[in-house]
Amino acid sequence: MKRHDGFSLRKAVETIVPPAVLTWALAVLTMSYIGIAKIDAAFISSLVTSVLAVYGVKRTSEEKSPPPVVSPAPRSASPPRAPKPSAPPPPAQPPTP
Repeated sequence: MKRHDGFSLRKAVETIVPPAVLTWALAVLTMSYIGIAKIDAAFISSLVTSVLAVYGVKRTSEEKSPPPVVSPAPRSASPPRAPKPSAPPPPAQPPTP
């Protein structure tokens, strides 16, 4: 519905609903933390995150330096050596009486 003066009901709803939902969700979340309302805080938190995304607010993490690039060790022309065999165990001693 559009009026001649440029008023659009759709535009008005798009402007009013997100702040109203955000206000309601923050109020319910606050009441949940205080103990007045018994509601799942994860649901309300996701709703707050979604409404804030409408306004372009997003979570950013700290800039971490990328992990160092490790180049593979150069291959040698000779095959790898086999491990040396271990020494045999010492002979068992008979028990003393």
